[in-house]
Amino acid sequence: MSNEMALGAGTRIGPYEIVGLLGVGGMGEVYRSRDTKLNREVAVKVLLAAVANDAERLARFSREAQLIASINHPNIAQIHGLEDAGGIRALVMELVEGPTLADRIAREAIPLEEALPIAKQIAEALEAAHDLGIIHRDLKPANVKIRADGTVKVLDFGLAKVLDPAGATSSEAANSPTLSMQATAAGVILGTAAYMAPEQARGKAVDKRADIWAFGCVLFEMLTGTRAFQGDDITDTIVAVVSKEPDWTALPASASGVRPLLVRCLKKDRRQRLQAIGDARIQIHELISGTSDDGARPLAPVLTTSRRAAPVAVAALAAAGMAALVTWSLTRSAPPASPAPTRFSISLPATESLAYSYNAADVALSSDGRHLVYSAGPQAQLMVRALDQLEARSMPGITNARTPFLSPDGQWIGFFDRRGELRKVSMAGGSAVTISRVTGTSRGATWLPDDTIVFATSERSSGLLRVAAGGGKPTELTALDSASGERGHYFPSASPDGHVLLFTVALGDVVDPNVVALDLRTGRRKTIIRGGSQAKYLETGHVVYVVANTLWAVAFDPVKLETSGDPVPVVERLKATFGGRVGGGNFSISRHGTLVYVPQNEGGARELVWVDRSGTQEAATAQPGFYYQPRLSRDSKRIAVTIDDQGNNDIFTLDLARGTRTRLTFEASGEMYPVWMPDGQSIIYSSARNGSQNLYRRASDGTGLETRLTTSVNSQRSTSMSPDGTHMVFEENAPKTAWDLGMLTLDGAMRATSFVQLQFDERNPEISPDGRWLAYESNESGQEQVYVRPFPAGDALFQISSEGGRTPAWAPNGGELFFAEGNSLMAVPVSSKGSFIHGNATKLFEGLSLVFDARAASSGPKTPGGAYRMYDVSPDGKRFLMVREVASRPSSAPVSMVVVLNWFEEVKAKLTSQ
Repeated sequence: MSNEMALGAGTRIGPYEIVGLLGVGGMGEVYRSRDTKLNREVAVKVLLAAVANDAERLARFSREAQLIASINHPNIAQIHGLEDAGGIRALVMELVEGPTLADRIAREAIPLEEALPIAKQIAEALEAAHDLGIIHRDLKPANVKIRADGTVKVLDFGLAKVLDPAGATSSEAANSPTLSMQATAAGVILGTAAYMAPEQARGKAVDKRADIWAFGCVLFEMLTGTRAFQGDDITDTIVAVVSKEPDWTALPASASGVRPLLVRCLKKDRRQRLQAIGDARIQIHELISGTSDDGARPLAPVLTTSRRAAPVAVAALAAAGMAALVTWSLTRSAPPASPAPTRFSISLPATESLAYSYNAADVALSSDGRHLVYSAGPQAQLMVRALDQLEARSMPGITNARTPFLSPDGQWIGFFDRRGELRKVSMAGGSAVTISRVTGTSRGATWLPDDTIVFATSERSSGLLRVAAGGGKPTELTALDSASGERGHYFPSASPDGHVLLFTVALGDVVDPNVVALDLRTGRRKTIIRGGSQAKYLETGHVVYVVANTLWAVAFDPVKLETSGDPVPVVERLKATFGGRVGGGNFSISRHGTLVYVPQNEGGARELVWVDRSGTQEAATAQPGFYYQPRLSRDSKRIAVTIDDQGNNDIFTLDLARGTRTRLTFEASGEMYPVWMPDGQSIIYSSARNGSQNLYRRASDGTGLETRLTTSVNSQRSTSMSPDGTHMVFEENAPKTAWDLGMLTLDGAMRATSFVQLQFDERNPEISPDGRWLAYESNESGQEQVYVRPFPAGDALFQISSEGGRTPAWAPNGGELFFAEGNSLMAVPVSSKGSFIHGNATKLFEGLSLVFDARAASSGPKTPGGAYRMYDVSPDGKRFLMVREVASRPSSAPVSMVVVLNWFEEVKAKLTSQ
């Protein structure tokens, strides 16, 4: 390629500024560049005119770029976008520093202990792509880079070379691209000669097995320092690929365990070849860890112990074992005293209170019990605390983190992102990596020793799902038995050896739970506990599980999948995690006996109070209860409110004059978010009785039947009604865009449409009293702020809050807008008699015992997605109906978490004394 095309430093291609030339490839020149918008370095591949001006090649290039951009995997170099500026067409990619694998092999053959981790990461990259139907088609050492930290990045994934190789020298021949007119069609040759599969060399259609062949070639070359198939030119190389075998004697003696895998990868008949790259990944993992069924030892002893020394090592181990047995026999009559259980509590600052997801446990301990992970604050910031330290550290940039869980080695934290992703981040810190997209909200996860993750969601179309921790497409592990009334599989938890999986089966419309044990080796499945939930296996030979906010323990045989003896309660007043009767609690247990749990606060009841603009409080009702989302009728004589009754939420109306209350809903699925119709005759609310929360309506006096208003797989939460009763605005949790705003037209058709759908959370919409404006909160700036926009349509957008704002509410006369800021209620003067005008926010009052929204609550049960408004405004705008917490120990700091060291001793003592 002529250097005349080279772009000078400072040249701009869109927002990208050229820094310098990195190299020249088959499709163009690659430049180190600076992204001026995001202030990061990227690689920009400027396409040759022969490619950029060829419609067929450019179309294929664009198509393949779109395919690879759909993959988000730590071992695949990402594509950030395509640019077309000033007649220059370019591909913007992740800049990967470090040498290529070809550079590393050029120095010498790679030792087995270094080669296998590299090969495992390449296999993980291929597996992730194959799960999405994407084939690399040109895997070779030159397309693999190794960063300084050992991370492998596969480059040019799926991007076929389209430059005519005519004129290539013989020295370049074996590493030159061959021609293609279509990516995988029959009659086409594509790839690099030394790494092409036989069917590829013959011009036949290719599939993922061609990548498996190339993977075998790359692994062989790493271990030997020479190519598996060589020739003086392309023709000779292709002949070797089609008709010859690799020189198996070139493999080092240490690689004897790898040879069977290489033979399977390099079968010329693809029907006899290894069929899935995931199988190669598993075999390599077993070789590294020494967990293969053929009795192979861990990698390190294989590399450091000679064949001659093996019998000596075996004899030494046997002697050591005998000595240990004798020592145990002599001392067993007087065993050392076990350490006594030790308790301490962890109280979190008000600004860092636990971010309850209410879907599964919100706390997680590492296997060794040294680290505690949880999410905190209104942004659900991921936090890590070493138990020997006084303070936790936040994981920078990781918010919206729910239901954390840890890898068996404690090096990785897995979590659910509220925007619909299963993600992981290194315990040491860094950027989070997406493992998989998920549908529905989290219902727990467990990380298995084979580096796969089993997880559950609220999605009712499948049971438990399994995915590689390195990323990929989840597969269904368990299927719901609808004939038996199963409506969900939740809370998976694996035994330490990964052989047995415990999970909760929710049955019937009343959501009764059972605990089921599944042997992952045989597929045998057995119900072991009826009426329990969220079970975990203890290495003491027991399982613990939750019933009615209490943790119980019972003896368990993991081979027979049977419990024995009577269960005993081991922790009472456990904070609930999941509404209805599925049950669950906020707790985590380390492998060797440390327990952390979130207690149900003592007292913890709530009452409804009136608060005037100066902050003076007086009781609104005499009866305490676990109140949520109070809403006043238009005449201010009745209150619609959610009440939690022993872990289940239902809608009630309270008559303020008579002091009576009427129950509107009776289901065990959790009815919430009441909204009055303007005439006061009926109430719209949300219910999850059919899986996801949808909208329903019922008469406010409790008579008659309810009407279902929407049908959606997404969770929907009723929030605000237009003054004329013709439209409702609601929240909807969409898989790709998280919380959005929808609008329901209340006519005969009951049409539900998307209203505000952005790549941020939009919450708590409230229609103005004149029906012309919509106030809501959004985190598009990085924190929740209150905004106003025209309703039902219009492009104007006004930011009302400046220091953070949540849960807006209009004054009934339309002259003010209220919102919560921390533990304070703010007021903003507004005018909407034409264009919208607003003033500055001022504080009306603050109150530590007042609950402005569910995220600020420190006691009482937490309900799903605690981001809703917990106050309402009186018709004259002079008073506010609010929820006040009633603490039995007001002088004590609320206990956020309790840690018990050596807890297994306590469990064994309680079971022994039964």
